[in-house]
Amino acid sequence: MQKLKGFLENRNVQIILLFVIILAYYFYSFGKVDIVSSEDDVHLFSALNLSLPLQNFGNFGYYIFLWIVSKVTSNSLIAMFLSYFLLSVLAFISLFLLLRKYLDSFFIAFFISTCFLFSDYQLLLVPKLTYLNFTFICLGLYLLDFGKSTFRNYFILALCILSNAYVARPEFVWFLVPVVLLMLFSHFKHSPKVSRTLSIVGFLFAMISLYWFAGGIYPSGYLKEIFILHFFDNYEVWTGKHFDLADEFGQFNVIYGNVESDIQVFTANPCLLIKHSLYNFKNLIIGFLKVLKSMFYDIFVGIFSNKTKYFILVLILIIGLIIDFKNYFESLKAKLSLPRPLLKFIIWLLLPCLLLVLVVFPREHFILLLLPFVFLVFGYLLKSIKLRHYTFSRISFSVVLLTIFAGIILKFPIKSNHPNNVDFYNFLNKIKVEEPLKILSNDNFGFQYFDQNFERIGWNPSTETILEKVKSENIDVISIYRLDLEVPTTREFVNKLHKQTGYLQVKNFESQKRYLWVRPALVSKFQ
Repeated sequence: MQKLKGFLENRNVQIILLFVIILAYYFYSFGKVDIVSSEDDVHLFSALNLSLPLQNFGNFGYYIFLWIVSKVTSNSLIAMFLSYFLLSVLAFISLFLLLRKYLDSFFIAFFISTCFLFSDYQLLLVPKLTYLNFTFICLGLYLLDFGKSTFRNYFILALCILSNAYVARPEFVWFLVPVVLLMLFSHFKHSPKVSRTLSIVGFLFAMISLYWFAGGIYPSGYLKEIFILHFFDNYEVWTGKHFDLADEFGQFNVIYGNVESDIQVFTANPCLLIKHSLYNFKNLIIGFLKVLKSMFYDIFVGIFSNKTKYFILVLILIIGLIIDFKNYFESLKAKLSLPRPLLKFIIWLLLPCLLLVLVVFPREHFILLLLPFVFLVFGYLLKSIKLRHYTFSRISFSVVLLTIFAGIILKFPIKSNHPNNVDFYNFLNKIKVEEPLKILSNDNFGFQYFDQNFERIGWNPSTETILEKVKSENIDVISIYRLDLEVPTTREFVNKLHKQTGYLQVKNFESQKRYLWVRPALVSKFQ
């Protein structure tokens, strides 16, 4: 065990191990998962058509990231797979650096980061734009140095909060003002130094530049809009009622109270807000448990299948026998006696993450905002483990670790249901046409993946009907997808009105809730 520890402490060995894991993850995951309809598709479209400065506030940092990735390949599907891979790798590296610093253990940092990287939660989670938030939070915590000046740490926090605001979570801006004021106070509290002054000037220049390039600093009414969407996620569970998207915005003020501005989200109906937040808190705890299950339980399913629960019981029994619990709790108590400066700065990043999750949860990708803190705590729990001084303990511990990594390996190849969305996009890409066909579609979540063969025509469901649009625009292909079914008139078209068009249905992708109708003359191209 000591030889292994000494081997892992070699810096070159550590770099090689990290590189091997990243390379393994590439072959393990690249192009092997489905691309589901999500905000990522919309953001890719915005990135491919990026024009600076932005006219309206958007996810500026994510657009820039996707724009850079899209320059590597002209294939939008490959660009999205590449962006997913790079985001996962950034999350892996930043989490490893964070854990390596605070836990002072390469092995535990490497173990947690690797298990997270290969977990189904990480691999299948969409949208992935919040992974940049996760990365910035990890790096912000990593760069904090409690041996350096207070000003430097507030400066790092201010940069981290600003970066998070312009990646995917503009609500971080609310916490920017007090942190900047604290940074200025810590600057003027002591005799000003040139380096501090230059840092402030640079920070203000960055804010002004982002304000101009990214279309402002905060979108008006943004919190109200996303709160409505997430509130109805919970409200439908509480009441058993279903609301179409348009109905949610129409019914919100009736149910919740008059909300005209973002701040009224917190004041219009405190009782429902508390109920919503408490329900989110419960789901947040369940969400953390699901992440840990994905990391440390699901990997065994590939080995033991439906017998996994029995293996876990044996594993718990073995762990109970090999851990020296007395020394464990003493070690844990010592490690949790954190110095106050550490808590003071960590809380400044924890607060916006926690409040955001409680207000706009329960969507799973928001859990990423809090996972760096969860992994830190989990890492401390692991590092405090003391094994009993028995040969059985060392052998059992080694077998458990080998089983975990064997479970990760045996999950390959990743099983993906077919047909899936990528199959749909490839299907439309392979159609041989001399000129782009006119496709009637409101699919903002995927059109860029097959746009070379098609010219998209949209319609406004509140003022136009599909039947009228088909006749007036001389449409070749009608495409309806899952989110279109939120509109009652579109559901009616899918159920029966499509018969009035005379178009023939292509049924290959009905299981994906993707419905296609084509002109009779084109049927042979779609077979």
